[in-house]
Amino acid sequence: MIGNLAFLMVSTAMALVAPSPVEEQKTDGELFAPLPKPGTLSINKDRGEVILHATVQHPLGKPCIGDWGQRIQAFVGCSKAAGADATMSGYFVFLVDVPTEEVYDALIRLGAKPRVHYSMQAGKKRSGLKPDTKPEDYLQGDPVLLSVFWKEGDHWIERAYQDFVMERVLVDGKPVEKPWTPSFVFHGSGAIHKSGTGCIACPCDCAGGIIADNRYPIYDPKPIVRFDLGKAPPPQASVYIRIRPLSSR
Repeated sequence: MIGNLAFLMVSTAMALVAPSPVEEQKTDGELFAPLPKPGTLSINKDRGEVILHATVQHPLGKPCIGDWGQRIQAFVGCSKAAGADATMSGYFVFLVDVPTEEVYDALIRLGAKPRVHYSMQAGKKRSGLKPDTKPEDYLQGDPVLLSVFWKEGDHWIERAYQDFVMERVLVDGKPVEKPWTPSFVFHGSGAIHKSGTGCIACPCDCAGGIIADNRYPIYDPKPIVRFDLGKAPPPQASVYIRIRPLSSR
């Protein structure tokens, strides 16, 4: 009798603690919800993120796509910018279907702050790492994390933006491959100064987009990188871009 009573008490406790299949499904669904419809974006202030809908392109023949090189164009960008077709839309692997200015406004609404920004023309005057390089020669703003996620069958896949890319550096004059380790900041230049490029997150410190890798001064030196299309979904696939700024207080 005592053994049966103990078993009943343990079973009841487990039933109260263990989540039901409905609860598990709800929790999993909230991981990627609410998702924006094409032509819109989603702002989630509780999670501190903006989610964008994008279509995959495989821009073969463009710099750094499947081959080593240097580029100013982002791998994720918008089809529209500054009231027209984005000038760099053919370079993007992930083509977002809202204007760059809307992405900028969404990040501002989350509390993200740009600090140092320039037009592309003004930025060129500060290009290069020199003995007299100053902090103002780097685009600056709140740090940003980016990831890409999509559904394959019944499963969601999410990868950090930098995981699609490898970087090459010189060690004792010899090329060495390493993970891409960008330092992304929200500077906002492309929207503030209406560059029209459509770029969201550039692989160098470029003033044409709104997020940049500012490990080096504006434009130069540029890192040597290669985007691996084998890690991306096929052309025309729908994906989502998650942007999470670390907003300063």
